Amino acid sequence: MPDDDKLDKLWKKIQSSQEEYDQKLKNGEISVTWSAAARPENEIFQVGHKTEGIGFVGKNLENGHFAGEDLSDANFSVSNLTNVDFSNANLRNVDFSGANLTGANLSGADLTGAILSGSVLHRTNFTGAKMRGVKLIDADLEEAILLDIDIDDIGLEELQNLIEYIAKYYPHKLNLKKLNLTLLNLAKIDLRGVDLRGVDFTGVDFTGVNIAELDLSECIITPQQIAQALGRVPGREELARILAPKNKKQAWKGIDLTNLFLDDGRPFGVWDVTKDKGISIEELMKLGKKIFGHGKKPTVKDEDALADVKSQQEIQAKSHNEELRKIIEERKQQELANRKQMKEMMNASKENAKSNEIKNVEPKQVNAEKVKPAKEIAQPSRHYNQGR
Repeated sequence: MPDDDKLDKLWKKIQSSQEEYDQKLKNGEISVTWSAAARPENEIFQVGHKTEGIGFVGKNLENGHFAGEDLSDANFSVSNLTNVDFSNANLRNVDFSGANLTGANLSGADLTGAILSGSVLHRTNFTGAKMRGVKLIDADLEEAILLDIDIDDIGLEELQNLIEYIAKYYPHKLNLKKLNLTLLNLAKIDLRGVDLRGVDFTGVDFTGVNIAELDLSECIITPQQIAQALGRVPGREELARILAPKNKKQAWKGIDLTNLFLDDGRPFGVWDVTKDKGISIEELMKLGKKIFGHGKKPTVKDEDALADVKSQQEIQAKSHNEELRKIIEERKQQELANRKQMKEMMNASKENAKSNEIKNVEPKQVNAEKVKPAKEIAQPSRHYNQGR
C-alpha cells in the first residue's frame, strides 16, 4: 500500500493530468466528445497508510497516465477515462460503472472485483488483466481486447452472458478475433450475424454449435471441430459445402439520398450514419441546403416531359373553366326563373286586389237605382192632390 509520500505523488500526478488536459482543451488541440454526469465529488480518506474510496466521480481524466499506480477501491463511476493508461495498475474493487474507457489501456492490471457495469469499453485493452469477479452487466465491449485474461467462474459467467447478448442484438460490435474463445461456450452464442473472417478457432470446443448458416470460408477451423459441431464425420462433398463461401448480404453503407427529392439529393450523396457521432444544428442546416438547394427548383433535363406537364396543366385549366362556365350559366337561368315566378305572383296578387274592389262597389249602385224610381212615383201623387 502506498505511504503518505506516494499518496501525495499520486494526487499531484492526477492534478497534473487534469491541468494538461485543460490546457490542451483551451488551445483547441482536443475537443470534448463525451461529458460525464454531474455528481458530488468524494474526498480522499486515509486510514493509516491505506487509501480508501479515492473518488473521481464524474471527473474528466482523458489521456491520464496511472500505469502501475495503486488505485484500489477508487470510484471512477461516470468519469471520462478515454485513452487513460492503467496498465499494470492495482484496480481491485474499483468502481468503473458508467465510465467511458474508450481506448484505455488496462493490460496487466488487477481488476479483481471491479465493477464495469454500463461502462463504454470501445477498443479497451484488457490483455493479461486479472478479471476475477468483475461485473460486466450492460457494458459495451465493441472491439475490446480480451486476450490472455485471468478470469474466474463468476467473471466468466458475466462475460459469457454479455457476449451472448451482443451477438444476438449487436453482432456488428462483436470482434471475435480479440477474444479468448477457449473460455466461452460457443453453443450458446448466436454467431449467424457475427463477422467470422480471420477468426482463429484453434482449441475451441464446437460441440453443439450450429454451423449450418455460418460462413466459415475465411476463418481458421479444423475438420475435427466441424465433426464436433455435426456430431459425425462429414463426407468430402459435405465438408466442401460447409467451408464454401455463403451468400453475403450487401454491407449497409448508410442512407442513400442521391435519388430523393427529384434527383436533387445528388450533391449530398450517401450519409454514412454508422460512423456518425451526432450532428449539430449548423451541420443540419448545411445538409438541408445541399438537399433543397437554397429553395431553388430542380433543373428539368427532359424537355418532352416538361412539355407534357404543361399540356396536362392546360387541359386541366380548360376543363376547369368549362365546368365553371356551366355552373355560372345554370345559376343564371335559375335566377331568371326565380325572378319570373316572383313577377307572376305579384301580377296575380294585383288582379285579385282589383277584383275584390269591384265587388265592393256594385251593391251601392244597385241601391241607388231602387231609390230613384220611388221618388218618381211620389211626384204624380202630389200633382193629383193639387188638381183636386
